[in-house]
Amino acid sequence: MTFHAVAKLSDVGAGDLVPVAVGGVEMVLYRVGDTLYAAQRRCLHQGADLSEGLVLRGAIVCARHGWQFDARTGQHEASTENCLVMYQVEVRGDEIWVDPTPLRRGGFG
Repeated sequence: MTFHAVAKLSDVGAGDLVPVAVGGVEMVLYRVGDTLYAAQRRCLHQGADLSEGLVLRGAIVCARHGWQFDARTGQHEASTENCLVMYQVEVRGDEIWVDPTPLRRGGFG
């Protein structure tokens, strides 16, 4: 695992999808409660930029067509075979670090 500092904790507010890039891999950072997550930046539907959407009631909502993905696992709300690529996040002090190695689609197991 190779983690990279990508943002400060204060950069990621409730409901925000913050665009970052790590080693050429584009992703979005966001929080659900006190937990930070990172997912691929492009929607599976038509490649829309998810950073233009929001996190609402535990879901990432794409601004283009309203596709929703579980914010914790990346799974599409109605089609579990459609999942965002998720990335491992660590908090070190007031910095957010991300490993650009993809985790299994649809979660961490």
